Amino acid sequence: MSRLAKALKASRHALDFDDGIKRVTIDRGDIYGHPLTNFERIAHLKAGVAGCPDKAIRHALEMICVNMSRLVQTPDHDDSILDIAGYARTMAMILDEREKRDVSEETKITPR
Repeated sequence: MSRLAKALKASRHALDFDDGIKRVTIDRGDIYGHPLTNFERIAHLKAGVAGCPDKAIRHALEMICVNMSRLVQTPDHDDSILDIAGYARTMAMILDEREKRDVSEETKITPR
């Protein structure tokens, strides 16, 4: 096999990757709008939750902001609607887990 043939064969994965990225950005752009518009909208929304002192809850709120921005562009995008509900549920899960861990810490027997 020639060097050129080997190089072309070796680059197949990179070329497939490049094609996939182009498809993803075009597909997402069709749904969510141009990244400049979408990301600016997300940045404005995230600024509104930046003051949340709880970093885990703040992250969930930021992910809700991402999906809110997507819904501004495409209000009937069911996946974004479900994502918002899912992130809201993760906040409840975080609070439950914190309570569970606090209780388990209190019930530990400490050596004297």
